[in-house]
Amino acid sequence: MTKFSKLSQLSQFAQLAQLETSGMILLAVSLTLGCSGGSSHPATGDGGSTSGKSVVINEVFANGSSPAAPDWVELKNLTAAAIDLGGYQMRDNLVADLTKLPAATSIDPGAYLVIYCDDQADGGIPSGVHLPFKLSSSKGDEVHLLDPAGVEVDATIFGADVPSDKSWGRLPDGTGGFVRTTPTEGQPNL
Repeated sequence: MTKFSKLSQLSQFAQLAQLETSGMILLAVSLTLGCSGGSSHPATGDGGSTSGKSVVINEVFANGSSPAAPDWVELKNLTAAAIDLGGYQMRDNLVADLTKLPAATSIDPGAYLVIYCDDQADGGIPSGVHLPFKLSSSKGDEVHLLDPAGVEVDATIFGADVPSDKSWGRLPDGTGGFVRTTPTEGQPNL
């Protein structure tokens, strides 16, 4: 990258950082991270490379319609061995929502684990893993997966522009960046 292009990029960043919407300063994440403005989604986290990862956030659905059909996050095991997720933690955009997964939580080799974001004390779905928060489809949100030591394993950020009949999933399934997808809860992404 030439000095001129770096200066141009910094100038663009400074201009965007000065914009204000509803009292909140906009961050030019795409310029800082070097993301292309021509992608299929706005400046959001695409989950990064899955190289070397054993478990990833594979799909997010933030348009749950009821306690019986809540928001959900799908994890995928990329290895040939079961992974014990007991003690792993998840959260949305609020650090205060950081929640440990139950001790007996595991994911089989190559399998998917759906975690419900239903904000229900007893969980809106009779079985499964539940998180005590919902995801925001109207404002966009974040999903973070941390290991038991608190080190971030994977994360994604999605915008309010994901239609209500779509999810935010990796394509190719398990390894690609995040794009708008057809919801495939517990199944390969399409």
